[in-house]
Amino acid sequence: MTRILLACFIAFLCSPAFAYTGFGVCNYGKESISSVVCNGPTVLKETTINGDIKITGSLQADSISVKSITITGSTQLSSSQVSGSVKIVGELDADHVEFKQGVAVESDTINLNHTKINGLLTVTSSNSNPYVQVVCGSTITGSVFFDGKPGIVQITGDSIVQGKVVNGSLEFVKRSCSQ
Repeated sequence: MTRILLACFIAFLCSPAFAYTGFGVCNYGKESISSVVCNGPTVLKETTINGDIKITGSLQADSISVKSITITGSTQLSSSQVSGSVKIVGELDADHVEFKQGVAVESDTINLNHTKINGLLTVTSSNSNPYVQVVCGSTITGSVFFDGKPGIVQITGDSIVQGKVVNGSLEFVKRSCSQ
């Protein structure tokens, strides 16, 4: 009986749906998991996260779906969907990403390429002139709010910020975009 219970417990822990807390490098491939909690660099490729991502370290993610994100480290997202809240302390580079709610970033640099933020983008920076690049068909449905130092939103003609730029300025730039 003890062996059966131990085998069931081990199977439960090894199940891909079980939340994993990792130290060091955390890598996930094409799988569905409940959540990601990692203290170190994290790589996600074609991963469905049914819950949240909480990372202390960098994140590189391609083709993921997740509820909410809390990251302390640089973040690179591509071809992904985030349905809940986003809080990032570090640079954000998003390419073909849809954020279904607002995004809060504490950084000097944010790059949005073919990306949509549904709601407010809040940028907190302790350095002078933080900037947000909204390029290549990107959309922010709310305002861009620079909390702290005034910032600059650089935007291409095919992109849009539907709200206001608060505590900053809007600067149009030309850029060649590819799909």
